[in-house]
Amino acid sequence: MTDTPRAGVFLGYLHPNEMPASFVDSLDALKLYDSTALQQGRPQLLRRFGKVRAGYMGIVEGRNQIAEEALKSECEWLFFVDADMGFSPDIVERLVRAADPDTRPIVGALAFAYKEFSLDGYNGFRLYPLPTLYDYVRQPDGKPRFTGRHHFPANHLVRVAATGCAALLIHWTVLDRLHTEYGPHWFNRIMGADGLMGEDISFCARVGAQEIPIHVHTGIETTHYKSLWVGSPDFWHSYVAPAASERVDVTVPTVAARVDKLERLASTLQASTGLADLWLVVDDESHAQAAKQAAPWAHIIVEPGTVAHKINVAWQTIRVESAAPWVKVVGDDVKFHPGWLDHAQQVARLYEAKVVGSNDLANERVIRGEHATHWMMARDWIEDEGASWDGPGTIAHEGYAHNFVDDEIVKKAQMAGVFQLARGCIVEHMHPMVGKGQPDDVYRIAGESFDADAALFAARYAEAAGAVLT
Repeated sequence: MTDTPRAGVFLGYLHPNEMPASFVDSLDALKLYDSTALQQGRPQLLRRFGKVRAGYMGIVEGRNQIAEEALKSECEWLFFVDADMGFSPDIVERLVRAADPDTRPIVGALAFAYKEFSLDGYNGFRLYPLPTLYDYVRQPDGKPRFTGRHHFPANHLVRVAATGCAALLIHWTVLDRLHTEYGPHWFNRIMGADGLMGEDISFCARVGAQEIPIHVHTGIETTHYKSLWVGSPDFWHSYVAPAASERVDVTVPTVAARVDKLERLASTLQASTGLADLWLVVDDESHAQAAKQAAPWAHIIVEPGTVAHKINVAWQTIRVESAAPWVKVVGDDVKFHPGWLDHAQQVARLYEAKVVGSNDLANERVIRGEHATHWMMARDWIEDEGASWDGPGTIAHEGYAHNFVDDEIVKKAQMAGVFQLARGCIVEHMHPMVGKGQPDDVYRIAGESFDADAALFAARYAEAAGAVLT
């Protein structure tokens, strides 16, 4: 073991001779990304590589060999990655950024496995994806077991009792501590409640016995090749949320030129849930008549103005005429998918969220779990804290011409720790930027006011962040 200061990452993997193209291409992209780091002002992280040929029976020995080589090297971190994984070029950089030698010495990327749950009637099995996030739970038979989670928050750093080694960053002090306690047997399989546990769970059991925390960042995603690729979208598409039980007021600021979009919105909303009331905010009486034809069951409010102004006017009416605990704001160019409200309310229940974003299948920030273009807000959050930085009783800041209303609402909730994105809550944004709609004057106005709205948001965010810090 070296006494010199440690730095950089030891990348290690096992292989059975043949490797999927997704892994080879991902590894090549990672190496290229790292090799150009210094030119782009980023730290170059990869210092050493270790690969071991190992079939199924040699996995324990192979992992132990790599762990020993990493511990003897000058590297600060060991990055284990399996040879059937697909990953982004910046995965190591992102994991190192999420980790900490003292408080987060082990951080994994989000990975999935396929589990058999029934015979398919054709000599095979039905499978479902599960994230490799495990808790140590005492089961009804009284025996504690490492048990997989059936849900997880999007784009969050979560603590777990165990995870796999598919894409796992480990600080050298962990390897050293386990070596001192157990010898060079980091991954030797140990007995669990139902027999020998896998080498990765056994490693985590040893780590847990030493009270070393393990985390997984659910925003650092991978795919796992098992004759197919398993990723986060597969999980959300397969997850069946419990039925929603609380009513929601769906608010839609719209303009006369877009009345043709309301029929699609209203019909998909009505088909998806019986717990929603629809509130349309229109420009004038003629627009109100057209909107009523498109959505006969909707409440119509006549009020011209910006998106933010119409949202606020609707809220002032809703707070008096409705007792629903939730308010959802969407544009008129959306399509509601079945189960959207089930997923939104399940996420709110599980993670005590006050602002729940929906998956618009369009915006890259939304798909990554960082943002939401449409949101469902708790009534008490609006009343007590305010959805915007304008304070209690407000939803949208009316200084924006069109853009960044969503950014302010989401950012405030994120700063308070009450925002969650519900990946399974799909309210599809039929936007021309992703080829799902045609450009019109509303999109043009949004483009023209973007820079001014961006500057306003930056100033308000800086002020709000400063207030939080002080």
